[in-house]
Amino acid sequence: MKSSVGAWAMGLALLAAPAVAAPEAALLKMDAATQARLGVMTVPLPAGRRRVTLSGFARAMDSGPLAQLDSDISTAIAAYEASRAEALRTRHLSDADHTVSDQAAEAAESQSRQDAAKLSLLRRRVGLEWSPALARLSDGKRGKLVADIAAGRAALVRIDSAQGLATAHGVADIDLASGHVRAAILGPTRVGDPRLQSTGVLALVSGPQAVQFGTGTVAPAVIDEGPGGDGVVIPQAALMRNAGQIFVYVRRDATDFERRAVTGALTDPAGLFVASGFRPGEPVVTAGAAQLFAAQSKPAGKDAD
Repeated sequence: MKSSVGAWAMGLALLAAPAVAAPEAALLKMDAATQARLGVMTVPLPAGRRRVTLSGFARAMDSGPLAQLDSDISTAIAAYEASRAEALRTRHLSDADHTVSDQAAEAAESQSRQDAAKLSLLRRRVGLEWSPALARLSDGKRGKLVADIAAGRAALVRIDSAQGLATAHGVADIDLASGHVRAAILGPTRVGDPRLQSTGVLALVSGPQAVQFGTGTVAPAVIDEGPGGDGVVIPQAALMRNAGQIFVYVRRDATDFERRAVTGALTDPAGLFVASGFRPGEPVVTAGAAQLFAAQSKPAGKDAD
């Protein structure tokens, strides 16, 4: 049996292993006088909230193809507007006094429809080749983004992880040699990473730090998705370990204690965070837990020391 404080406290990261089923509650009855002699003390469990983070790596994108596609869209817009105006003009002349033949009017309308289809395809390519998030931008906003990238005021980065990040959102923290850089998650990419065989996300770095992201730059990244689930933080002083199991003693009333297993725990600077199995405010033993365990483990019929 090992106590909760001491050298093993630094090994709490091992608790991230998959949870196992908790055993039935083990109760111990001890009178107040014995508790005082053994120095038993408790503290209420504080409520906690675990933040959700995803780790991966960020790679600066080559935005040249996006700039070319944006230019093609601008050209297609101009061609469509011109052909649409020509179609309206020829149809008006054809209907008014047949100055223009019906065949010429139909040819102008056909050209207008072809130009509209080409423009639609180019806009769809933004979502198919880059991200639906970019496809949702208006032509003006997309053009401004390309201009900002060209001027070094913005950079597009792709973030991938073996965990898969297709549904990730929020903000990414990218760790460059010069310091941390924040990037806003735009949405999932449309092309999977060939090595990880997973879908990443497209993120935008804005401001003076964007010039640090030359094409191909790779750096570690962590996506902070915001607060996770509610739970409690079990202090290190309350944690006990025996036979590969972590447990604590919870005071049930003035004389009764429950030995309760800690499962599904995540490391926390103050101890362990658990989302289930404990309630905020429950009193856990932080002093005298080893003595409680010894008393509970003594052979039947033998008095506690």
